[in-house]
Amino acid sequence: GRDDPERVEGSATAPRQVIVTEIDGIIHPVTAEYFTSAVDEADTSNTELVVLVLRTPGGLLDSTRTMVSRMITSRAPVVVFVGPSGERAASAGFILLLAADVAVMAPGTHAGAAHPVSGTNEKMDETTSKKAASDVSAYARSLAEARGRNVALAAEAVLESRAFTDREALDAKPPLISLVAKD
Repeated sequence: GRDDPERVEGSATAPRQVIVTEIDGIIHPVTAEYFTSAVDEADTSNTELVVLVLRTPGGLLDSTRTMVSRMITSRAPVVVFVGPSGERAASAGFILLLAADVAVMAPGTHAGAAHPVSGTNEKMDETTSKKAASDVSAYARSLAEARGRNVALAAEAVLESRAFTDREALDAKPPLISLVAKD
């Protein structure tokens, strides 16, 4: 966390806390536990903001759902920041970006291509693949709708494995993300 005193007009100086947590790799049960622990800490302190710096090729849907559920119930707003430049939030990372209170991408990053794949690297049969894609698409659409983000593009990221640059995500109408920032 960060203890930066910030003076508010007419009040004493009060410390403001931000918890910054970082995931650089695959989303799995350990990363989900790491993130939920950070949010738990924020909820039991005077933390005003949780920032998740995210770089991921994707990961397990169950772990992603655990993280999203904790993000939604967090007392403090959660920022998901894809960065630095050149990084990505693919697949499960895209779902986390959609679910954030504030979704931010660094210039030169990309997100998306969230079509589900088998966790065992075995090819899914067509029916199983369609069901999985339909389920994840509905999940992505509901998160996008809840956050006022582009529902149609969220579905395309899942159903058509579409990915978006930071500018495409921001310039979409409505946008997929809140802003583009270096840090």
